[in-house]
Amino acid sequence: MVRNFLFKIFFLFNLTLFAQSNSIVDSVAVNLEQFYNDLSDSLRLVYNKKLNHMNAYIKLDSVNPEAFLERGICYTLLGMHSKSIEDYTAALELDSTLSFAYFNRGLAKGKFMYSYDACYDMKRSFDLGVEDAWLVLIQECRRYYKLLGLEN
Repeated sequence: MVRNFLFKIFFLFNLTLFAQSNSIVDSVAVNLEQFYNDLSDSLRLVYNKKLNHMNAYIKLDSVNPEAFLERGICYTLLGMHSKSIEDYTAALELDSTLSFAYFNRGLAKGKFMYSYDACYDMKRSFDLGVEDAWLVLIQECRRYYKLLGLEN
């Protein structure tokens, strides 16, 4: 009897610790998200609801590249650029002609640094018809002109 009682107390104690650790992790993620973008709480709530909707949609239809593109945009708007890069990459694996996925992925990579990868994505999006990519190429990618096959 005492053994069962001790087991129940131990179980409840571990359950509360687990719940607290999850809420701490969640609150840290929210604090980071708020630090890296200056969205109002109401706008952040709207983007998070849209993100939850896209998560549910992707569970039902995981071969729709536009769904990954849309979720990547949500992550970008929330300032979660590494997650957005993953979604843009998933969209491009499903459909390599999505010009805006290349453009958005290039911008997201550029948040960390305009590397050759980011500039290649910009060049690819420009080749697929996104005119605004040319401005980014001119401003941010001069050191990669020869590698990208662009004129000086």
